[in-house]
This record gives sequence, structure tokens and C-alpha cells, in this order.
Amino acid sequence: MIDDSASGKLDLIVTKEISRFSRNVVDSIKYTEELLNNGTVVFFISDNINTIYPDSEFRLALMSSLAQDEVRKLSERVKFGIKRMIKDGKIIGGNLTGYYRKDGKMIINEEEKPIIEILFNLYATGKYSFEKISDILYKKGYKNKKGNPYSGTTLKKFILNPRYKGYYTANMSRVESYKTHKKIDIPKEEQIIYKSKLIEPIVSEELWNKANELYRKKRSLRNINVVTSQKVIDESIYTNKLICKNHNEYFIRCAGSNRKSNPSWVCKKYKNKGVLECNSPIIREKCLNIFLANIIEEYIKDKLFITKNEIIDLYNEIFFKANNKLKIEIVEKIKDLRSNRDKLIDLNLSNIISSDELKKRLLKNDKEINKAQDLLNNMDLNNNYYDRLKCIDLEIDKLSSIKDNLKIYIDLLIEKIEISKLNTRFKMNLDIHFRSGEIKNIYYEN
Repeated sequence: MIDDSASGKLDLIVTKEISRFSRNVVDSIKYTEELLNNGTVVFFISDNINTIYPDSEFRLALMSSLAQDEVRKLSERVKFGIKRMIKDGKIIGGNLTGYYRKDGKMIINEEEKPIIEILFNLYATGKYSFEKISDILYKKGYKNKKGNPYSGTTLKKFILNPRYKGYYTANMSRVESYKTHKKIDIPKEEQIIYKSKLIEPIVSEELWNKANELYRKKRSLRNINVVTSQKVIDESIYTNKLICKNHNEYFIRCAGSNRKSNPSWVCKKYKNKGVLECNSPIIREKCLNIFLANIIEEYIKDKLFITKNEIIDLYNEIFFKANNKLKIEIVEKIKDLRSNRDKLIDLNLSNIISSDELKKRLLKNDKEINKAQDLLNNMDLNNNYYDRLKCIDLEIDKLSSIKDNLKIYIDLLIEKIEISKLNTRFKMNLDIHFRSGEIKNIYYEN
């Protein structure tokens, strides 16, 4: 309508009332002004406002405010109604594929039932993705309301919906604001899920649980892959060590699918903008490892720099960092669990969950708190400084091979390595800055 107005296709827009045109004051004034600038008048029948008249903006602002407040009240009434329905155990929500509503119950729709059965049976085998199952359903003639194949997102929602195993669900999400209409998920411990006679199960509880367990495992593996990738970057030998001398930019590690077995390091500027921006060398990690292991071995023999105490200090530094990080995570978890406990009690006081349900959830929550607290206590008991010192002392002997423990030696001895190209991108100078203050300029070739 706005576009048609800008094109000169509209002279007059007639609407019943302001609440039908826009649900907040700002939008009402903004769009009526925009339309008027395009030569389009808006007339609100119920409110008798015509934007062609000079006093329309004041009247529009006033009536829009009332309309906005009415929307707020309506939102509150809807929330109260939903809360009441939850308390009475009435089913909330619209139609769901595989069911139709009748007399307050969800009855199986025999025509749509096979969609859900095929989905769960195929997915639970672990051999089919949501996209593949969508293709199979489409070939069998099962399409969405628009006549298109079911999307992977839709099939995922079906898999995760407990109603298909005959469970009542409520309080799963809420609208953040009546202005934005944005939905946010409610934490699991506050959701209401229980077996109900009002919903006929399409799949068995065993099959539903199997499919959902498989989904959780797949999702967990994806998260692990992301975390692992970041961990590899964080723990790579040369992270924040190699520097392009021309641009004073760090080198970054390239280890994609084509370079998993042979990662290389390139200037960040080259990686982001290409060779025209930076023609500094490309360094193969395996070759650099061998080269630096020899350099460090010669350096240690020459300087007798490394001592047992320094290695112990390094180990302690690494240990305390990891230990403190884990402690913080556990403390935060305990804090969240205690907060959840208070929320559960509030839900019970608001009559959203029963006392029996409260006891069940509090028992589970308190078990998690005790488990986390025990882990925290055991960390303090098992991390005696002198016991660790003995263990570190024994481990030092294993550091005799520089090649096998290159990262430890580089962290201990080298502050940074500045790299500059010579004739080609495979020949270069390395300025190795040792922590002792000494700088070695060495020719290197991949």
C-alpha cells in the first residue's frame, strides 16, 4: 500500500479504526504522514479522523494512544486467560499436523497421521536427515498447506513436540512485549509437560524418546565441533606468535577441509583481502615445527636457559587458569540452579504448577545443586599444591623431546617471530624474539 501510494496509484485509504491501521502511536503518525506526502488521504471511520484536515495529527495521536493502551489491556487479558487455561488443564494452541480439536481434546487426524509416523520411524534410525525425510514425504504425496515440501525446521519442531507421544504442554514460550510480539523460549524447568488423556498419542513414548535422544546427540556433536575448532585455534602453537613485519598483523592458521593434514599460516591481511594487499610468505606448519625444534634445541644447549623450576612455574600457570575457569563455571551453574528453585516456588504460588509437580522438580533441581557442590568441594580437596608439584616433577622427564613438546618450549622461550619475504613467498627472514631479550635473525625456506 505504501509503495502504491508512492507510485501515485492511491488517493484515499478507508479503514475502520486506528487499531486496525497500526498498534502504536509512532507508527500511526509516521505512516499517515508518509501517505499524505505521497498525496494519499487516510480516513478512519469509527474515529471520524481524516488526515487531510489540519487537526488530524493531534486527534490521531490521542486516539492512537488509546488504541495502544487497548492493545496492552488485550495482551494482559490474553495472558490471564492462558494462565487460567493452564491451571484448569485445558489444551492451549491452534491446530497441529496429525490432529484436529474436538470437545477440548486432540483427536488423531487419520489423513495426516502417516506424516508423523514416517517422520519418527525414519529419523529414529539415524540414517535420514530432515531434508531427506522431507523429500520422501513429498514423493509420497505429503505436502504442507502451500503444496510445498515440509521444511527441515518444521520437521524438527514435530520431532521435539511432546504432544505426539500424548503429553500435555504449556508455558513453553511467551511474548516478550505486546509492542514487538517477539516470542522467547521459557527455560525447561518452568515448562509444563505431563501425560494427558486429552491427547491421543500418534507415536509410542519409546519411539519419541529415541528420536529426541538422537537429535540431542547430533546437536551436541555439532556444538562440540564448533568448540573443538575454536579450541584448536586457541591452543595452536603459533597463535599470537607469528607477525607479518610489513603490516604488523598476526599470521592466522588455515586448516580447512583441504588442509586438515597440512595446515599453513598466512598474514591476516592476505587471508582477508588477498595477495594484492599482502604478498607475505605462506608458512607450512609441519616444516616450521621441525625448523624451530632444531633452533630451540641449539638455543638451550648454548644458553642452558630452561630449568626445572621454570617448567614447574609454566605448568602451575596453565593449571590455575584451567582450574579457575572450571570453578567459575560450576559456581555460575549453582547460582542458576538456586535461581531456578525460586522460580519454581513462584510458579507454585501462582497456581501454574501443582504442589506434587513442585516437589518433583525441586528434588531434581536440588540433586543438581548437590552434584555441582560436591564437584566444587572435590576440586579443592584434590588440587593440593604439593601433590601437584610432585606430579609435575615426574612429568618433566617426559619433556626431553622438544619436538613432542614444542608448544611448551615456544610458550616458555619465544615472545614473537617477525616474518618478512625475500625473493619468493617461500623464502623469508625470521626475526625470533626470545623472552631473554635476544633476537636471532634466521633465513628460512618452506
